[in-house]
Amino acid sequence: MTHKKFMTNSRRTDCPGLREPGAIYMILIVLSLQASGFAQEPTAQKLDPNMALKKADADGIVWLDPREEALELTGFEWINEDGLYRRLPLHPDWEIRKAVDQLANHTAGGQIRFRSNSKRILVKVELREKSGMYHMPATGQSGFDLYLKEDGEQRYFRTTRFSADSISYQAELFSSETNKTRTFTLNFPLYNGVKSVWVGVDQGSLVEAPPPFMRPGKIVIYGTSITQGGCVARPGMVYSNILSRMLDVQFVNLGFSGNGRGEPALAHLITQIKGTSCIILDYEANAGMSLKETLGPFVDVLREKHPAVPILIVSKIRYANTWEGSTPFRNWMDLRDFQKTFVEKRKTAGDTNIYFLDGSVILGDDYDECTVDGVHPTDLGSLRIAHAMKPVLEEILRK
Repeated sequence: MTHKKFMTNSRRTDCPGLREPGAIYMILIVLSLQASGFAQEPTAQKLDPNMALKKADADGIVWLDPREEALELTGFEWINEDGLYRRLPLHPDWEIRKAVDQLANHTAGGQIRFRSNSKRILVKVELREKSGMYHMPATGQSGFDLYLKEDGEQRYFRTTRFSADSISYQAELFSSETNKTRTFTLNFPLYNGVKSVWVGVDQGSLVEAPPPFMRPGKIVIYGTSITQGGCVARPGMVYSNILSRMLDVQFVNLGFSGNGRGEPALAHLITQIKGTSCIILDYEANAGMSLKETLGPFVDVLREKHPAVPILIVSKIRYANTWEGSTPFRNWMDLRDFQKTFVEKRKTAGDTNIYFLDGSVILGDDYDECTVDGVHPTDLGSLRIAHAMKPVLEEILRK
């Protein structure tokens, strides 16, 4: 996507020519030409809507479509083909299950990034469906949240407020008394689809593309409901978004709630993503024992197109019911050891860019306090996952 820089209005106010002799005569000529149809709107403004003057609403807000304006969209790798806020192509080259196809409409991990000196930032949103999950706040399921960067790291500012049964809403996310230029990041809803979103800024404010991420490339993460963001309180707290802030790198979130099962079709689709710098596989929680049959073929497909891209395999976090000696505990340890051995064998065979992270220790000794329902992380659990992955990814990307 080509990024543009524009002022939300650009009318010139200085008219030194009016002080020169003959200025009134020239104005009369121009008015005459306009009346006769010879003086017209510049061709570029007709043909390129991004060059036209932006019209404000009654509150002085100009509404921008992030698919068209000087904003940067991440997390939607096929949006230039389909024009949709969707995480997989609308018509994929490989057949995917209906559930995965539906979950691809959920906008987990999507971001809008831009710089502006606007004193106000608003969003106007149309959702695909109402909120209504029993164990996840509507703010995480269907809301946007806003981070801003003035000097140094990004800081959380505000989350959208709306009725849980809303299909559409408008919310102010930022207000300031100063028009200092800042970098803004809007995080998309995690468990709902977005039909449309408009970003509102003050008329006359500067809007331009953000600085590039510090680290080049994209980290693609494939996984389950935990990866998708269940069940954090707001979008910025899904661990892929936390890591994006920590590492200053772009993430593509391909977590599919209940449906991260390691089908080869998803591996093929991952290989279509351009500029991949690392691939994370964290899908044990949905695959269960079938992981032993799917992991090898999944990695083989990735290696066909990406022979040297680092792959990080993460075993499942500890659930509240995994007491030592129980059947869930034994199965969990069995699959953890399988993945660890799988990586070791691959390394011995010559694949030096494959890695393993032991998920059993990620949540710590008080793992039972880190979830909503014994399975899905709270904000605390998601933050601990991010903190555990951060040094591993830093070392991988450094190599």
